[in-house]
Amino acid sequence: MDLGVKDKAFAIVGGVSGMGLDTARLLAAEGAKVALIGRNRERGDPRAKALAQEFEADVRMFVADGTVKGSMDSAMEEVAGCFGRLDGLCVTAGTLQTRKTLLELDDEDWDAYFQAHVMVTVRANRAALPHIIAAGGGTVVNTAAYSIRAMKPPLLGYTTMKAAIAMVTKNIALTYGPQNVRANTVCPGFIASASAERVMQVAAEKYGLPPLEAINKAMKEDFKMDVALGRIGLSTEIADLFAFLLSERAGYLTGATINCDGGTQF
Repeated sequence: MDLGVKDKAFAIVGGVSGMGLDTARLLAAEGAKVALIGRNRERGDPRAKALAQEFEADVRMFVADGTVKGSMDSAMEEVAGCFGRLDGLCVTAGTLQTRKTLLELDDEDWDAYFQAHVMVTVRANRAALPHIIAAGGGTVVNTAAYSIRAMKPPLLGYTTMKAAIAMVTKNIALTYGPQNVRANTVCPGFIASASAERVMQVAAEKYGLPPLEAINKAMKEDFKMDVALGRIGLSTEIADLFAFLLSERAGYLTGATINCDGGTQF
C-alpha cells in the first residue's frame, strides 16, 4: 500500500528506539524524510544513518529533551529548516516510572509523571504545529495507553497523565482541523519493547521459556490480563498503526482515541 508520504517530512519524538524507531523505518521505506528526536545523540546517530543507508532516505537525528523548556522548540525549528517543511509529528516518548497508589504517590512522583508524559507531548506539539500549519496542514499522532480505559490502582500516576494526553490530542483535532491538521491518539497495550525487557527476562527465568513465550504465559498467570489474542503486542504492530495515521490513507480520521491492545479486558 502506498501511504502517500513520499518526500514529506515527519518528526518522531522517541524515534531512536522501540515503536518510534519502527515507525521511522516504515516511513523511510515509503520515501519520507524522517527526524528522529531523542536525548541521546550517541545512540540516535547510528540508527538514523542505518535507516538512511538501508532505504536511501533522508533520516537524521535531532537532540531534544521534552522535559526541558525550549528544547523542543529549538529541535523543531532545526527539523523544519533542514527538511524545508514539516508534515507530521508522532510522539512515542513516556514510560511507566513507578507503581504506586494515591496514598503512595508524593508531589515529586506527580511532577515527574507530568513532565515525562504531559509536558513532553505538549511541548512537542506546541513546537511542531506552527510548522505543520505553515506546510498547509498535516498530521499529529500522540501516545496514551489502553489503561486509561481500564484503570488499575498502582498505575494512577501513569494513567492520569496518559488520559490528559488523549484530551490534549482531541483538542488539537478540534482547534486546528480548519487548518487541515488531523490529530489522533494511539493507546497501546502491553508491548514487547525496551521498557519491557526486564519483565520479559524475569518471566523467562521463572518459566524456563524464551522471553516472548514466557511473557505471554506470565501475562495470563501472573498479571491476570485477559487479552483476546492471548499474547503481548510487538512494537512493529503499533508502528503500522502510527504510520497509517500519519499518512494520507487516514485522511478523514481525526480526534480518535484508538486502542491497539490485542483486545484487553479486565
